Amino acid sequence: MSNDRIEKKLRLREHRYEREQRFLRKRSELDEVLEEVFDQQTLMTIYELMNRGLIKDFYGVVSAGKESRIYYAEGRGGEGLAVKIYLVTSAEFKKSRSMYTAHDPRFQRVPKDFRDFIYLWARREYRNLEEAREAGVPVPRPYFVRNNVLGMEFIGEDEKRYPLLNEVALEAETYSEIYPQVIEAVKRLYSNAKLVHGDLSEYNIFITPDDKIVLIDLSQAVRVEQPVADQLLLRDLRNITRFFGKMGVDVPGAEILFEEITGRKPFEVS
Repeated sequence: MSNDRIEKKLRLREHRYEREQRFLRKRSELDEVLEEVFDQQTLMTIYELMNRGLIKDFYGVVSAGKESRIYYAEGRGGEGLAVKIYLVTSAEFKKSRSMYTAHDPRFQRVPKDFRDFIYLWARREYRNLEEAREAGVPVPRPYFVRNNVLGMEFIGEDEKRYPLLNEVALEAETYSEIYPQVIEAVKRLYSNAKLVHGDLSEYNIFITPDDKIVLIDLSQAVRVEQPVADQLLLRDLRNITRFFGKMGVDVPGAEILFEEITGRKPFEVS
């Protein structure tokens, strides 16, 4: 074997070693960040996504709740990701979410095992985001889902998310411009995607710097044919009218909006 070939082989081996060491360092750093919250199986899911190149770099937490944590990460092309990781520690989650999964025609079998239920819940959010985007609803673009880990478009700049509607104080006329955007999003979600958000309020609507909206938290969204759809749509509309009415926007009642969106009265069989 020539000296050039030997040198090339050694360089390749050295490069491979350095790459493995970098990955091990990343794993060590991730362990420190995540091990207090997530179990080993969740960590292995994250490492698998990194090995596959779907996650290039993993950074700090963006938001934390009782049911999930959202981290900022970078995708293979350097794009910002919001990585949502569902916790697998509380069986109460399944009890409180069973009404959303019952009679969902896309998921005929609801798992009895809690971990499997969380995996189903993550897939539901991915599917809901896909269907909402296809319908022209402003929601984050979903990129991947694996077990209890969901990767989607990061809505923000410089690793900082945009504010939620409840976190900003806007001019009165700006609320009047935002309100019809929200109603249009609800209409498209219902008519085109055949979905009801199910938990829509000022707490899960992002506002961009140019006063455009982005709806988030679609994990609990239900199909329009599910028994709870009317109840949830009416609740969404009441939340919207309450908030924008408080901000000085002249809004119709929730029942009137319901009829405009669905073409019938609440709970009326079409």
